[in-house]
Amino acid sequence: IDHADELRRAVPKGVEYIGTYVMTWGNDTDKGSWRDLYRLDSYAALDRLAAVSKDPESALGRLQREGFRYLDMSRRPERWTHNLLKSVVDATVINSPVDESRELAGARR
Repeated sequence: IDHADELRRAVPKGVEYIGTYVMTWGNDTDKGSWRDLYRLDSYAALDRLAAVSKDPESALGRLQREGFRYLDMSRRPERWTHNLLKSVVDATVINSPVDESRELAGARR
């Protein structure tokens, strides 16, 4: 909370820090963990974000390293997740039929 505005100013061109959110419910084992959300205007912005994050002199890198102190390192790293989401209006969606045997229980036609 104390660093949200600083994070917004520290991201590179093409990146917007949306905020930090806690996982409150879902069908996975990540409840109680948090997610930092960033909006990227291009895949090139992702590369700029990675470069700034690795830069030991950058404000964003410093803020991220400070935040990493709160990571629970006893959790198995394979349970840590990173997700890259794309707007459905920009995504290529393949419409493939689902076999009846694979439908979810209670699915309606």
